[in-house]
Order: sequence, then structure tokens, then C-alpha cells
Amino acid sequence: MTTTDFYKLKDKQSDLLFAPLDYLLLMCPYGIEIPDRITDSNGNLLELPEGWFSIGEGEKKAGVDLAPDSKVEGPEGYGSPGRRRTFVTEETFTVDVTAQESRLRTLEAFYDLMEAQYDEGTGYFAKKRRAARVREYSSILVAKDGDPGHEIYPYFVFPKMTIEKKGKQSFSETDVIKYPITLGAQDDEKYGALYGFGLCGPGFTPELAKLMGITGAHKLSDAKYKFSVKGATGGTYTITIGGKTTATITYNADAAAVQASIRALGENEAEVTGTVDAGFVIAKVSAAPTVAATGLAGGGFPKSVEVTQGPS
Repeated sequence: MTTTDFYKLKDKQSDLLFAPLDYLLLMCPYGIEIPDRITDSNGNLLELPEGWFSIGEGEKKAGVDLAPDSKVEGPEGYGSPGRRRTFVTEETFTVDVTAQESRLRTLEAFYDLMEAQYDEGTGYFAKKRRAARVREYSSILVAKDGDPGHEIYPYFVFPKMTIEKKGKQSFSETDVIKYPITLGAQDDEKYGALYGFGLCGPGFTPELAKLMGITGAHKLSDAKYKFSVKGATGGTYTITIGGKTTATITYNADAAAVQASIRALGENEAEVTGTVDAGFVIAKVSAAPTVAATGLAGGGFPKSVEVTQGPS
């Protein structure tokens, strides 16, 4: 067995410190489609299906409290110091959040109001439901870390939730009306889980995933991407992959130079073939590339450069 030292065993990784610098809470009535992903292949956030809504900005002081928990039981043997087997008897997950904005959907959920409309002159008025059943929602909680263009989004998907508790409201001349709620996750047979957790965004690179220990993190796309800067007589362009952008590439750079620029992004297995006249083909990269050609001149440039995806 090979010897090592304390710090190698500790394997300290500061890149794995994720901070929720901001967050958003999205909700919809239970039964509306839950997306299977929240970003595209480049890490850009996607719009959600119709019916989803945001609670807006939450209170900074309150933050968001997440409480996954479980209860266990098991038989103890006479003379044994602990359980001989352990069984999970209950799993729960609650989310405490305080909405600041008086949005209609928030009012309806907090006060359990019936539907009502605005009337010019008399304004808005709604009565509380005589509810026999608690309202059910689906929720997605997304946090944001990282600089613009390099965001990391830790997120939770809750297929079914109910409002289990509502906090006290205070009317004060130095504060706004707030809506503190506790959401509790419910088992959902259709989704097949109590909740799900993910990480995505342009800053969540294959290298970072590998550092976390996630298997398959360096599985590269089988697709090939073709682009052309034919006709340019001067200037430079850049290529962006997974939120990272190359240094400027000269208009007449050959395939080897383009490949070197892409590999400098950490795309160590990237391959580039072709010529300026015939166009270049990029392969073995972690995400679809984009080309910014605003720095090129001649031959109709600057103009947008289309990147087309072909089969492997």
C-alpha cells in the first residue's frame, strides 16, 4: 500500500463551495407538466410550461430553510448495544420561505382565497374557500452562484407539495406585508420520488462535475459541429463552449490553431478538422459551440456565423 500525507487524504477542494447568492421559487397547480430539465445544452435557463409562476423576491433576512428528514425504527437484541436492523418509517422535506411581493397567486395560496377579479371603483375582493381539501402544488427551487456567463444553478424539483404552515404577519410602518409559508413535500407516484436535486448552468462544467465525483461527467457529445468564416480578409473571432470563450482566433487560423484554442478551455479531447475555405468541423466537445464573428472584416463580415450540427 502506497504511503501518502494528511493533505492528500483530506483532498480539500475550494471549487466545490457553492453559495446561494440568489434564489427563485417557481410553483404551479399540481398536475401541470414538470420539465425534465431547466437549462439547454449550453446551460441557459429555459422557460417553463404554461401554468408555472414565480413568487418573486423573497425576504433576505428570512432566507430559505430546507429541512430533509427521516425517522427510523428497528429491533434491538438483548445484549446488543444498538439496533440489529434499521427501517425507514417516514421521510419528509419542508421548505420555509417568506414572499415579499403581493402577487395574486401568493395571496390565493396564503389566504386560501377563491378566484376573483378586479373591479374598477371597488377594486379587488375575494372570499376564503370553504376548503375540504388542501391545495396541491408542484415546485422548483433554484439557487444561483457564479459570475454572469458562468452561473451554477443548484436546484430542487418537488413534484407535489402542500402548504403545511403559515407564519405570523405584522403590519408595520417600517416594513412591507410578508407571506411566510412552510411547504411540505408529498409522495407522488407519477413522478416516482419525493423530490429531485440537480446542478446545471454554464459554470457547471464537466471538469467541476468530475471534481465532485460524478460519474460520466466527461462523456462527450457524439455530435459534430460545422462552421465557416470563408471570405474574411482580416480580424479575429471567438468560440464559446459551455459558457467558456476562447482567446481571439485570427481569420486565417488553420484547424490545428482552432483546436488548440478550444483545448485551452479545458476541452482536452476536442478535435477540429477542415480548412478556412471548406469550413471547420468541431468534435468531441462537452456542449454545442457558438461562434462570435463581430471582429472579422471583409467578405460581408461582421455577420453572424451559423453552427450546424451533424451526425457522428
